[in-house]
Amino acid sequence: MKDINDKLILAISVGLFVVGLAFFVLFPNNKGVSSTSPKLEKTFSSVDLPTFGTTQADWPEATEQAKGEMYDLFTPPEIYINARGEFVFRPPYFVSSDDPFGVSLLEVNRNPYRFQLEGYVEEDRDNQGKTLILLHSIEDGYSLRLPPDSKSDEYGFEFLDWQVNREVDDEGNFGIVANLKIKDTRSGEVINLTHDRDYFEDKISVVLSLDETNEQYLLDGVGANFFVGDIEYRLDAISTENQTVIVTKFIPDNDPITELLLIADAPSASDAVEDESDTFESEDVFDSFF
Repeated sequence: MKDINDKLILAISVGLFVVGLAFFVLFPNNKGVSSTSPKLEKTFSSVDLPTFGTTQADWPEATEQAKGEMYDLFTPPEIYINARGEFVFRPPYFVSSDDPFGVSLLEVNRNPYRFQLEGYVEEDRDNQGKTLILLHSIEDGYSLRLPPDSKSDEYGFEFLDWQVNREVDDEGNFGIVANLKIKDTRSGEVINLTHDRDYFEDKISVVLSLDETNEQYLLDGVGANFFVGDIEYRLDAISTENQTVIVTKFIPDNDPITELLLIADAPSASDAVEDESDTFESEDVFDSFF
């Protein structure tokens, strides 16, 4: 009985499937899905894009760095305190060596201008034409007594202007400042000399000595160099305040070596003495600045 019911249900299912298939074939659905594009209710007008003219930029040519120098904007210099309690700065591109550097620093000299204003003798304060200007010649050591309109072909100068300014500050202190403007006919420069104030040239001379032979070399300004055989020594920087120089040593087929040199007879940062009487404790050094 159960088998008959199962067969009956299966027959009914097959019949319904056949009837539905026949109905789908005989009466197909012709209604398709219509795809419609949205209608634009608002019209848009085109907008012309602005045009920009090209600007010609003139970039300066990068200057060539010194041979053996490495420029690093984010690397600060090395700062330390030497045995005399002074701050010493060393650039970050140092390449040192344990081998002897070969030269020592003897002198760092600021070259005084060949004339210095020593003073003046004022005969009549209201008439500066009667004043005698005391000018010291560095070349021969003579003191010249000259009026304000002087000119000398022998010494190579011409006085352009002479002024004596008397001023009183806020505290009531009285001060006198004498200024002499001269034209150096040898160089064509105009120099302003002030009483009681030394005037120096831009160049600074440095004296270096060879360690082996004690032979001395005078270098006038940064960039000056000399050779010992095929080894070149070049002066890269000068600090008159610290009395130090930076020298680079160029050896063929080797990396350049840069050293910070102090005056030869002065104690260096590496010559630390263990005697308490000859050394500076770091705390004492910093206390001396405050």
